[in-house]
Amino acid sequence: MATVRGPMMEAVISALEDEGGWPEFVELYQPDKSIVLLSDAAKCQSVEAFLRFCNLPVTRKYSKNAEFMSPNGEVPLLRAGNALPAGIQEILSYIQKKGMSSSELHLKSQEKAEMMAYISLVEKCFLPAELYMSWCNKEWAIRSRHKYGSPYPTPLNIILGYKKQMSVRNQLRAMNWHLKKEEEVIEEFKKGCQALAEKLGGRKYFIHDLPTELDAVVFGHLHTILMRYQPDDSLESVVKMHKNLVNFVARILKEYFR
Repeated sequence: MATVRGPMMEAVISALEDEGGWPEFVELYQPDKSIVLLSDAAKCQSVEAFLRFCNLPVTRKYSKNAEFMSPNGEVPLLRAGNALPAGIQEILSYIQKKGMSSSELHLKSQEKAEMMAYISLVEKCFLPAELYMSWCNKEWAIRSRHKYGSPYPTPLNIILGYKKQMSVRNQLRAMNWHLKKEEEVIEEFKKGCQALAEKLGGRKYFIHDLPTELDAVVFGHLHTILMRYQPDDSLESVVKMHKNLVNFVARILKEYFR
């Protein structure tokens, strides 16, 4: 005979799940594939990869208003019991606190510090480069505004597209990237790829013999740049200069996504 769960039992179960262990029902909300832009697609792919590395089950949901569902405006959004972590950092931190991250289980303190330093490199190099190209390059920006506003009727779609562009430019200003020329942006991206290629070398993963948060974050950005349509190959061609990075992406796809 099936057990009937009343509101009190549900609350107790939810509280226990929040304390430890992976909740029974977890949903991952991402922007609809038809509208997601480069930087958000990279973030979602990074989280997706890490969930697969940790073998954590989730139900995937795609929504045209995922950004507005998120408490902090970041995507993707994870709904796990009473917890609603949103964005890469919050979701990775949530998984770490659950004790389900390979880095928490296997890495030494020095290795963890090294891992975080390289994740910071990606965040300070890849993310602003993606944002800059998507919203400051004239040809890319036209496409970005159109995709971002496409779920909404005219003139709301136009207003939201330009509002998002202004928000991103303010974000780039806070990163001190707003005055860079496109050639400087590509050069910064080249330096980031070179650093990662040197770090990876001929190894399977970046830090350990098991994939960590760093592998997930790098994979998310590189895979998105290599696989998604872009108006030109400014970023893609840089990644393809490093055979070991391309092979790294292919290996993760083969081992965890097929």
